[in-house]
Amino acid sequence: MSSTRWDWADNSGSAPHLQRVVNATASRSAEAYRAYIAHGANCSDGCPGKRCAMGDELWQAYEDAKGRPTGGA
Repeated sequence: MSSTRWDWADNSGSAPHLQRVVNATASRSAEAYRAYIAHGANCSDGCPGKRCAMGDELWQAYEDAKGRPTGGA
Protein backbone atom coordinates (compact mmCIF):
# COMPACT_ATOMS: atom_id res chain seq x y z
CA MET A 1 0.00 0.00 0.00
CA SER A 2 1.32 3.39 -0.98
CA SER A 3 1.94 5.97 1.72
CA THR A 4 0.35 8.71 -0.42
CA ARG A 5 -2.66 8.94 -2.69
CA TRP A 6 -4.35 11.51 -4.91
CA ASP A 7 -7.47 13.29 -3.62
CA TRP A 8 -9.51 16.35 -4.55
CA ALA A 9 -8.77 19.60 -2.72
CA ASP A 10 -11.50 22.22 -2.97
CA ASN A 11 -11.22 24.16 0.28
CA SER A 12 -8.37 26.51 -0.66
CA GLY A 13 -10.54 29.20 -2.28
CA SER A 14 -9.17 28.30 -5.70
CA ALA A 15 -10.52 25.92 -8.31
CA PRO A 16 -10.78 22.27 -7.18
CA HIS A 17 -7.67 20.30 -8.05
CA LEU A 18 -5.98 16.97 -7.33
CA GLN A 19 -3.29 16.89 -4.68
CA ARG A 20 -1.26 14.17 -3.02
CA VAL A 21 -2.27 13.36 0.56
CA VAL A 22 -0.73 11.05 3.14
CA ASN A 23 -2.47 7.73 3.56
CA ALA A 24 -3.84 7.60 7.14
CA THR A 25 -2.94 3.91 7.54
CA ALA A 26 0.66 4.56 6.51
CA SER A 27 0.86 7.47 8.95
CA ARG A 28 -0.48 5.39 11.87
CA SER A 29 1.82 2.49 11.09
CA ALA A 30 4.85 4.78 10.80
CA GLU A 31 4.04 6.31 14.20
CA ALA A 32 3.64 2.85 15.76
CA TYR A 33 6.93 1.67 14.24
CA ARG A 34 8.76 4.74 15.58
CA ALA A 35 7.41 3.94 19.06
CA TYR A 36 8.67 0.35 18.74
CA ILE A 37 12.14 1.50 17.62
CA ALA A 38 12.34 4.14 20.36
CA HIS A 39 11.45 1.50 22.95
CA GLY A 40 14.15 -0.84 21.67
CA ALA A 41 16.77 1.88 21.93
CA ASN A 42 15.88 2.62 25.57
CA CYS A 43 14.61 -0.71 26.93
CA SER A 44 16.00 -1.77 30.29
CA ASP A 45 14.76 -5.35 29.79
CA GLY A 46 17.35 -6.22 27.16
CA CYS A 47 15.80 -5.02 23.89
CA PRO A 48 17.04 -5.37 21.24
CA GLY A 49 18.39 -8.88 21.28
CA LYS A 50 15.68 -10.41 23.41
CA ARG A 51 11.96 -9.87 23.46
CA CYS A 52 10.14 -8.19 26.31
CA ALA A 53 6.43 -7.74 27.00
CA MET A 54 6.41 -4.03 26.16
CA GLY A 55 8.31 -4.64 22.92
CA ASP A 56 5.79 -7.33 21.97
CA GLU A 57 2.88 -4.95 22.69
CA LEU A 58 4.43 -2.18 20.59
CA TRP A 59 5.10 -4.61 17.73
CA GLN A 60 1.48 -5.78 17.89
CA ALA A 61 0.31 -2.15 17.75
CA TYR A 62 2.45 -1.68 14.63
CA GLU A 63 1.01 -4.82 13.00
CA ASP A 64 -2.53 -3.71 13.91
CA ALA A 65 -1.93 -0.25 12.41
CA LYS A 66 -0.85 -1.92 9.17
CA GLY A 67 -3.96 -4.10 9.26
CA ARG A 68 -2.01 -7.30 9.86
CA PRO A 69 -2.81 -8.70 13.31
CA THR A 70 -0.28 -11.36 14.29
CA GLY A 71 -2.66 -13.32 16.47
CA GLY A 72 -0.42 -13.12 19.54
CA ALA A 73 2.56 -14.76 17.88
